This record gives sequence, structure tokens and C-alpha cells, in this order.
Amino acid sequence: MPAMGKQRVAILGGGVSAMTTAFYLSSYPGWKDDWEIDVYQMGWRLGGKGASGRNREMFQRIEEHGLHIFLGFYDNAFKTMQALYAELARSPGEPLATWRDAWKPHDRVVFMEHIKGEWRPWPVDFARRPGTPGDETRPLTGWGYVQTMLSWIADWMKQLGLWAAPEAGVVDKLVEEVDETRRAHPGVSGEWRVTEVVRGIFSGVLQRVVDGIGRAASLTELDNQLIHAAIKLAAGVGDADDSDTRHSAVGELVRRVRDWVWRKVEPRLETDDELRRLFILIDLSTAAINGMIHDDLVGEDPYWFRIDDQPFRAWIMKYGATEMTARSAPIEAAYALAFGEKTELGAGTAMHGILRLLLGYKGRIFWEMQAGMGDTIFAPLYEVLRRRGVRFHFFHRVDRLELAPAGDRVAKVHIGRQVEVAGGKRYRPLVDVKGLPCWPSAPLHDQLVDGDRLEASGCDLEDWWTDWVDRGPPLVLEDGKDFDVVVLGTAIATFPYLASEVMDAHLPFKLMAEQVVTTQTQCMQLWFKPTLAGLGWSGAPPIVGGYALWMDTWADLSHLIEREAWPAGRQPGNLAYLVSRLLDDEKLPPRSDHGYTARQHARVRANALAWLATHAGALWPTAADANDPRALNWWFLVDPLDRDGADRFEAQFVRGTLNPSERYVLSEPGTTKYRLRPEETGVATLLHTGDHTFTGINAGCVEAAVMSGMAAAQHLCGFPREIPGDLRPRSGPWGTR
Repeated sequence: MPAMGKQRVAILGGGVSAMTTAFYLSSYPGWKDDWEIDVYQMGWRLGGKGASGRNREMFQRIEEHGLHIFLGFYDNAFKTMQALYAELARSPGEPLATWRDAWKPHDRVVFMEHIKGEWRPWPVDFARRPGTPGDETRPLTGWGYVQTMLSWIADWMKQLGLWAAPEAGVVDKLVEEVDETRRAHPGVSGEWRVTEVVRGIFSGVLQRVVDGIGRAASLTELDNQLIHAAIKLAAGVGDADDSDTRHSAVGELVRRVRDWVWRKVEPRLETDDELRRLFILIDLSTAAINGMIHDDLVGEDPYWFRIDDQPFRAWIMKYGATEMTARSAPIEAAYALAFGEKTELGAGTAMHGILRLLLGYKGRIFWEMQAGMGDTIFAPLYEVLRRRGVRFHFFHRVDRLELAPAGDRVAKVHIGRQVEVAGGKRYRPLVDVKGLPCWPSAPLHDQLVDGDRLEASGCDLEDWWTDWVDRGPPLVLEDGKDFDVVVLGTAIATFPYLASEVMDAHLPFKLMAEQVVTTQTQCMQLWFKPTLAGLGWSGAPPIVGGYALWMDTWADLSHLIEREAWPAGRQPGNLAYLVSRLLDDEKLPPRSDHGYTARQHARVRANALAWLATHAGALWPTAADANDPRALNWWFLVDPLDRDGADRFEAQFVRGTLNPSERYVLSEPGTTKYRLRPEETGVATLLHTGDHTFTGINAGCVEAAVMSGMAAAQHLCGFPREIPGDLRPRSGPWGTR
């Protein structure tokens, strides 16, 4: 709580983390006695990289900044949305009346394998798990993850026909010999994680088992028993005296199982899809188990980020994974999920994220929003926060933070006022689409002074490099008069533009802004005439990962069509979202380079057209061009103007997230140690929020952004009291913190 008096908070930006800060800062009883909250937002809508809009000229269709899906382990995000929708209190029967109306579960994922020049779908229907996202269930411990992966390996061996029932005499003898070896070598505890030592000792252990089981046998004949011994040893891990021994024994046993499976299946890996896929899963799990054991990530509270200086692919190969596994479709899809195409991910962040994704989800692995992200998240946030008394200032572009001479406080915040609202009234940003409050894809010009001139100009007030000249006089917020605390929520890529004084004054903040890497992304939405089946895709609507660059992730979101306002008889049959990373081809320029956005949008459009000409046919074979099965037959696209050929593409939606505030935060090796907590700016009156801050995830996603906003609010007012899964850095480039 504030020490004395009411404090004024200026929140700069309207993305997930900034709005989460406002939500929790205004969530506890009596908050109005402590805080006044003002939000300053460039342009006409909230959302940042998660913004979406309704295009009035195209039947109020949903146009998004990318593909946004909640994962089933997003406990903080779901808990926040559950509280938000409860307070929103829509009436039964209204669109998206509850959070369960706004999110629906999704199970079907398809990985695309590229084998001998051919794309082969690898469908997976993820099992339902107990719990509801946002509940109080604790995640598995490090060793809990290992035990689960061991059970999976046994199941996959069954599917391969390589499983044999456990022989008690063999399994018990193996466990007994492992424990006896530990007692006989009390001084080697610290060496049990050194692979060569373990393997040398194990050769003797296994031979003694062969000699002692009382029947003719060889080491190779025991291989199908080793998984049972590993499972039993893992279940028996107890006190610290024997844990190193049993950990390492489990790792060595499962490695030998994997090697035995490899010898059995290697000749048929290219020709037998099921066999290859099962081996990849066994190989990946084995490498993960051994890496976690060796790098001490098997405790109650493992610190995953200790290995983030290593690339994930190199890390799993270091612990035995084959090149085939490291480049397999599930790994490619995991990289694409974090927009890590053509780069690397920190090993700890990636391993932790994969385990949380596969073993930490509640209910279903994915949860799809039932309208645009702006409609589902940011319109409800705006409505609830405005009811509470939070003040929103749209068309207020933050230009610069000015520090006091000592560098310890923000003295001024310089803001450009892009337009003025007619009649001095408050801007009302939402529109009604079939009963649902939504953000439009353009400003509501009739509410603005010179709105007709803005509309005619074609200028985009969300464009960082726009040549639009501000119509309102500049605004300067002053410390002690207009604010006591500033929350910088405009995203890390904006910091060199807006917070250069903070960077110059405080080295850790400068290092973070320079070392935590961001990237552009690109997206495409296609409205098709036929249904999914009519496009040649069988089965349930999928989320597809690991496909051809540069639109390597596809999700069928046709359920959103009913939220749009298509006229009878002209409703599309299918809606496809595609997304990928967009590699930078030039450095971010100064804001005076008004041609940057046009250059980048032209690049995104060319990428989309090239992809549709070479890769669409393999995804949607019925819609392929008869003369070129790789290419899309343009006739299958919905076009209200009914144009011919490639001109029908003009009726689709293509976008690059180009603005610094929209860029995606990567998790490249060696960068996690530069991440700071929200309060670690070096400036007493300044916090920063976003998925670039240090959390328990350290990857670009809604959950990390929510956790960052929660942490900022917690620092200011002590609420929320707990942030499940949150972590503080244990070290950084400047030492232990």
C-alpha cells in the first residue's frame, strides 16, 4: 500500500501487461483511497501486439495482429479472465457472457513432417487432464516430470511391440545392485552425474545381475526389463543420501533402453511413419531425462534458467538426442510457437515451456477464443476498468521519458496528442457487432475533430512512422503534479525511442533493452468458400505446426465466422489463420522514416503471395490449382467484389507486426540473465511491464505478460498476494540478485 496519501499512476500503453497492472492495482477493497490511475494509449484501441479490430467495410470481419491461443497451463491469465468476466456480469444469453463462453477447449494438433520431399501430417489428439486452468493445482516437481516421461516411454514401447512384462527377479536385482553400488562407493556421490563414471559402474552392475538371476541370459536380453527398473528406481527416490545414485541410475537405464530401441527400429525409420514418430518421442524424452539429471533440474523447485546460455537443440543432442529428433516436426513446431524460426531458444526456457505445455495443462492443452482477442480480452478490460474509475486517454502517443537531474525519478513524460475529440467529450471506442462490444479496425472518425480529414488521408494513427501531424497541443505530465509513479508498458523495443535517458543512466536497464531480442512477425487470414472438408482436409479442425516457411503455423478458426456479420448466402465456409516470424531486413529506423511501414508491408504481402503459390496445395489439396498442385486456386477465396485470379487475394487480410510496441520477444540463448523485474529500472518512480521482464516463464506469451503486470501491481500495492509460478532471478550479468 502507499505509505501516505493518494498516489497517481500513469500507465503508458494498453497491452496485456499494462492492463493487468491496472486491473490488479484496482482490485482490492479501498483502492480508490490509495490510487488514481490514468492510461495513455496511442491510437484508438487497447491491445498492443494482441489488438484486433472489426472491419466495417468487410462485414465486420475480425482482423487480428496474429494467431492468439491460450495454453492450458496459463493459470494466471485464466484466473485473471475468470475474475474479469465475473465482474463484467453479462446477462445469460448475451454473447460471451462468461469466460467459459469466451474460451473453448481444443485437442487436435497436427505436426507436419517433411520426409523425402513430401509433407506428411502427424495428428495428435491430446488427452483431457483433470483440473481447470486457473485453479490452485501445483505443477509437477522436476522429478515428477521425469517419472511421467518414464511412464510415457513404457507406453511407447508397448506401441512399438518392444514391451515385455516385468520379471520381478530381474527388476528387483537391478534395483538392489544399484543401491549396493551406492553403499560400496560412498565417495562418488558427486560423480554420479558424470556419464563416463556412471556407465563404467553400470557395466559391472548389469553383469552381476546377469550372473545372479539364475538362468542363461546376456546383457542384451535384459534390455526390455530396464524400463521397469528405471520406473521402480524413480518411484523409490527418497532422502538426499541416495538420490544422486538413483537419479543417475535412472538416466543410464533409460539411455540403454533408447539405444536398444534404436537398434531395433533404425532400418525402418524413413519408411514407417508410426515407428519413426514413436522413436522420436522416446529419444527426446530420454535426452530430457538425462539432461535434467545432469544439470540438477530434478528437485522440488528447479531453476530452469541456469542452462539458458545453451541452445535447446544443442542441449538435447548433448544428452543423446539424434539430429533427426532435434530437427523433428514437434521440435520445429515448438520453435515456431515461440517464433524461434532461424534462431535458437535458451535450453532451460524451452525445456520448462515444453514440459509445462505437455504436462502442466488443465482440462485441455489449448483454449481458443470465441471472438477476436480485442473482443474477448481488451473490450471487457476496458469496460470493467472504466466502471472502476480508471481514466483512459486515447490518441495520446508517448514520445519520451525525461529524468530528474539525479536520474532517480521520472521528472516528465512527453506526450503527443494525435487528434482531439469533438466537443471536448470522452472518446467512446467500442462498436456493437451482433450484440458484442468490439474494437473497430479504424478510429470512429465522427467523434474526432477533423475526423473526415484523417479518414481521407489514409494515415494510420497506430503506425510508429506515420507522417500524420498531431492536431492537439503536446502534453507534458509532471512528477508530483500529474503522476507519482510511471508504469512503462509500451514494450521493450520502444525503450530506445522512449526511455533512452533511463538506458543511459542505468546500465542493467540498458543491457536488458539491448540484449533481449525481439522480432517482427507476419500473419495472414484467408476466408474460403468451402468448409474444411471441402478444402481436402479430413478430421477435426486442427492447429498445425512445423509447416513450410514462412507461414509455418496454421489454425482453422472457422468458429469465428459466426461472430462476423456476413450477409445471408455469402457467409464463408472456412477461416484460416496463418502466422510466422518475419526476419528483419533492416534496423529499426528513426520515427522520421515515414516509408518504413510501406516497405515492410510490401515485404509481408510478397511473402504471403509466394507462400500461397508454392505451399498452399499441400495443406488444402482440393483448393489446389489444377495446373500446379503446389499453388492455391484463387477462385476458392471469398471476395465480395468477385475479382478474377490473384486479385481475389486483395480481399484477404495480411499484416506484419512492425511497430516496436508489437514486436515479439524472443528467448534466445544467453539473454535471460539480462531480464529485469518490473521494479528493477534503477528509477524509484518507474516500473516497466511486459513479457520481456523476468518471470517464471521468460518467453513471449500472454501468461508471461499477465505475470509481469501482476508483479508490477504487487510491488506497488501488495496485491495480488501470490503469483503462481513466478520466480525471481537468482543471478544476472552483474552478480547475484
